[in-house]
Amino acid sequence: MKALVSWWRCLMVLVVVVVLVVKVQGSLHSALKTYIESQATDEGSARRREVSRSPKQVLEGRKETDVGFRTQRRKLLGNQVENEMKGQEILVEDWKTTGHGQNKMEGTPDAPWVELSGAVDHTGVTVWLQGREVYKRRNILREWAGEQRRYHAGVHIIALHQSSGKMMQTRQFLTWQPTAHRMLAEALRALQEGRLVLVLGAPDYLSWLNVEGTKALKNLGALQGLKAVKEEAWVFLARKGHGALFETLITARNYTSKIVSPLTFSVSLPRYPERHCPWYQNTKFAAQMEFCETYEGYGEMCDCQRPVHLNRTASPHLSMEEVIPVALITASRFPKVAQQVRTLWENPGGSQTPLVMLVDGAHHEAEALGRLLNITVVTHNNTATQGTKERVNKHVKFSIQTMFDTFPDVDKVIFVEDDLVLSNDFISYFQQTSVLLSVDQSILCVNAYNYNAFPHTASDPHRIYRVQSYPYYGWMTRRPTAARMLSHWPPPHKEADWDLYIRYKLMTDQTSVIIPEVPRTKHEGGAGVHVSGLEQESTYSKRPLNTVPQPTLNLRRHWDPAYSVDLMAKILQGKVVHVTTHPCIASPVPKYQSNITHIIYISLAGDGGNTDSFTVLGKCLGFYYNGLFENYRSTFSLKYFETPLILVSCYSSVYCVDVPRSLVFAPSKAALEFATVHSWRHTNELAVEMWRIPPRSLLEEVTLDNVAGFEVMLKV
Repeated sequence: MKALVSWWRCLMVLVVVVVLVVKVQGSLHSALKTYIESQATDEGSARRREVSRSPKQVLEGRKETDVGFRTQRRKLLGNQVENEMKGQEILVEDWKTTGHGQNKMEGTPDAPWVELSGAVDHTGVTVWLQGREVYKRRNILREWAGEQRRYHAGVHIIALHQSSGKMMQTRQFLTWQPTAHRMLAEALRALQEGRLVLVLGAPDYLSWLNVEGTKALKNLGALQGLKAVKEEAWVFLARKGHGALFETLITARNYTSKIVSPLTFSVSLPRYPERHCPWYQNTKFAAQMEFCETYEGYGEMCDCQRPVHLNRTASPHLSMEEVIPVALITASRFPKVAQQVRTLWENPGGSQTPLVMLVDGAHHEAEALGRLLNITVVTHNNTATQGTKERVNKHVKFSIQTMFDTFPDVDKVIFVEDDLVLSNDFISYFQQTSVLLSVDQSILCVNAYNYNAFPHTASDPHRIYRVQSYPYYGWMTRRPTAARMLSHWPPPHKEADWDLYIRYKLMTDQTSVIIPEVPRTKHEGGAGVHVSGLEQESTYSKRPLNTVPQPTLNLRRHWDPAYSVDLMAKILQGKVVHVTTHPCIASPVPKYQSNITHIIYISLAGDGGNTDSFTVLGKCLGFYYNGLFENYRSTFSLKYFETPLILVSCYSSVYCVDVPRSLVFAPSKAALEFATVHSWRHTNELAVEMWRIPPRSLLEEVTLDNVAGFEVMLKV
């Protein structure tokens, strides 16, 4: 009997403890209850969940900390999540509404609120500020990698002023393509401390949201959205440097469906204090202060403690033969333009070089930046459709015309687009090569870029080449040549890239383009009209940018007759390589033999012929094989780990003379397939394909761990 009483007392104590725990874990209990109800009523229905997090100081007086949920998260994800949650409140709620979540952050009773709301789903995103639509990206469909893709998908960033609530910057990153995650990380780093940052994940935003992008979002305070899967939608709001304010993710329990319900949200924001930077007190920087409190994304230029004050007069002096203006061609990447201006003014000769910003469409931000930097801004009222080749063609044509009209006395102009990073000798490079343009009328333009430049194929910043190519990625031309280009411009509504069209119209065996061995520009971007994220990741990001201070270029014997004769001498004196083993198995070219030029004769008839020999060597030796446009009379000059290499096309090149067919490399289709499988890899970037699966437990579902998936290696 005593044993029975003792057992009964223990049971009662246990019941009391359970009741107390349930009271503490109210939110988790609610989630459990709703989970059981939903299991009983509609197993395949969409499940809407909101995870809201607010800074501790905003939630003073509220003691609803969900101890049970935090304990479970700590067990699963360790101290990292605990640190992320420190000073924050985690509330898990199961939604029975139509996916419309609210999070009113409590401030002082008399504080006015900033109302922010929006909707995210597979058709795109829409955001309202104070009841007015301020951002919309919906139903933008284009072809990518051979299929129709949603170009409204990805991560959308909206930066808001923490006090006024004014929208300061909007950006979209196509994180379903490679490279975009790096651009996202850079954009978040460039935002100033204290700004409100709204992040919207429109499906699919996760496939290529790799390490840098994920880390940047976690540093901002994101948590749940990084555990979503491909077709789920996410909204996250943070105050940079102060943690997360709001986060909501919608998932689906209909695991066979690729479409989740629309996610709508509404947030009432208190007005946080203004920034008080020490340099704001200096009236000398009043214009810069006003600019930095109006626009975002300018990084060090607007840093509160150590701002960079751009100054044209700080540029070192450079001895110049002539003034060559620089055209900064842009549409919307104005922080990138500011960075280009900074680099140019740090270049020797920067203060002596006129700069003009040519803007595609009217933008107050561009005009404000021009006033701040005291550079000329010209707006192009472009009538072509956004995002089309026609619009790009029209704007480049407008830029060429405008520059030579604006500077009637100059002979040459340099053209730079806003997706380029410039080297520290950019101006010097063009000043040195300008003499070639002046004395050799066969040169169409001078480029700052080299498609065949990779770390193992380009190492000498003093060397330049003549090639049959076209203008790209930072280029300079003369007034008469520009007039010829404009007279052969692609007509309106013709689906053509202006630069390739110019090559087709103007490039002959008697016309050349000058390119450097080591580029003076680096392309940054991807997912644009011309360069996809796939191309950016696999090739563009891997090309070097010159870092040698002010190298003197070797301009000797670069006029056409001398260059042609010297090339013939190199070929005749070089070491001919007979490719007998597949080049992906054993490289036919030795490394680090800088004094011996190696010659490979390849079976190549030209642009319209069979390119298998060029493609196989490119895949195996790691040079660019997707185009034949950097050749000089059907020869290709590059290096392979410091060893000079010349590929000679047989029998289309004048340099393929009396070469027996046994020496001409002509791979079979099987050899091409082998090269495709075993090709040189410029990147090891991986994508992750994830999908939601039935949970094995409530805990697994609540922590968003009911996923399966696989990794996909980038195919190049």
